[in-house]
Amino acid sequence: MQKGLWPEHPLFSATSLGEAERRLESFDDGLIFLSPSGQIVHLNNEATRQIGIDAATAIGNTPAEVTTACSGWHDLVASLAADRTADVLLHRSDGRAILAVPRRMPTQSARDPITMILLRDLSGLDYRRSRASGRNSGSRIQFLAENRTRPDFATQRQLNPELHRILSRGERAMVQGARILITGESGVGKTEIAKFLHSTVANANDPFVVVNCASSCNALFGIDEDASATRRPSMIEQAEGGTLFLDEVGEIPRSEQASLLGFLEYGLVTSEAGRQYRVANVRVIATTNRDLRQLVTDGKFRADLYYRLAVVPIRVPALREISALIAHLINRFLQTINQRRQTPIMMPQRLRERLLDYSFPGNIRELLNIVQKLVIFMEDSCDLEEVIEDILSPIDIPGLDGALAPCFPGASTFNLKCEVRRYERGLIDKAIRVHGSKRKAASALGVDIGTIVRKTTGRYEPVSVNDEKLNKTGGNKL
Repeated sequence: MQKGLWPEHPLFSATSLGEAERRLESFDDGLIFLSPSGQIVHLNNEATRQIGIDAATAIGNTPAEVTTACSGWHDLVASLAADRTADVLLHRSDGRAILAVPRRMPTQSARDPITMILLRDLSGLDYRRSRASGRNSGSRIQFLAENRTRPDFATQRQLNPELHRILSRGERAMVQGARILITGESGVGKTEIAKFLHSTVANANDPFVVVNCASSCNALFGIDEDASATRRPSMIEQAEGGTLFLDEVGEIPRSEQASLLGFLEYGLVTSEAGRQYRVANVRVIATTNRDLRQLVTDGKFRADLYYRLAVVPIRVPALREISALIAHLINRFLQTINQRRQTPIMMPQRLRERLLDYSFPGNIRELLNIVQKLVIFMEDSCDLEEVIEDILSPIDIPGLDGALAPCFPGASTFNLKCEVRRYERGLIDKAIRVHGSKRKAASALGVDIGTIVRKTTGRYEPVSVNDEKLNKTGGNKL
């Protein structure tokens, strides 16, 4: 068997191009390689994340022909054209600074060097400096939370057109000031999508105020149970000029729904003393993993409140419906973990294959937990199948079926084909969750794997009566 150029070296022992590219993904920094003639021949995922570049369209083009999401890119292009290797500072739209370090690297022909551009997120550098100096370790948690464990929506939109459609609809709603109701199973990233939509219209000073509706909503309206205490600004007042995020709005008690309805209707919040405060400029995003329409039918949620919240409903698909993101998320999570390890850990291909066929009842949050557990289990076990069995234990989550129903007007269509598809999809999803993979679900349901794949990648969204009328009149849906 052929050995690498430098067998003892973790990078240069690669024996194939694919293996070499995978090892470049273990670097914390972004890497862009240019051929002697100046075309981009390779860039790792970290480079695409940092500067918002599309790898598929970038390869084969020169940096001058590539569009990025960073200011300062033209300065880097000019430096390369002038054959200079000066460092260039790039600035992203979210305020992060990226240090671009171009370096010439000799090849077998000394007259034809290649160029490597190293991209370093200065936020990560600040984190390492704080850690080395022994400062509060809490900054590490903040950095890790804001870096690779936070979603890279620029890349995800390219990987999944459905997610791109969802985010685009939310962006249009935010621009128009329409209220948004985000629905989906637990762990699909509803909160992260809400933060992203807020950032598309907000500046750095606009507040994003989170209200946990599962607990008491007194703070939402500024009511303090201690009458003698100094009145604090309500969460609605704190959100002035920004976004009020109502997390798990389906859990708000029926007794407190009227107050929220009054605020949404008139923009007024009333203090305990009866004085009214005008809240003129607050955007509202709500999320839930429950079927609010069913709660309305059961008398547990006000219908008028539902319609005021769900002006623009957005259903976030489960991870098993967007399997194209699984490999991307695995690499992203591994990069986060490896930057805290002296020896990077690699995920075995066998386990990657199992994850691609896994149902993820806990969605993205479960995938993150699996990757974190992998690091622990791989340390004390040499049996890969044992590790897989330990970290992949499929369960059927009670009440999950209700979260699968799309939350929008016209969910019941009385269209036989739509309703059969809805029932069929729910049955397939439940089989996948219970049995842990599409292949096992296919066996349990008595169909072939191709049938399961085809039916879980198709979109079964029924058309409502209102939508049919809208289409006939030529109207534009938001």
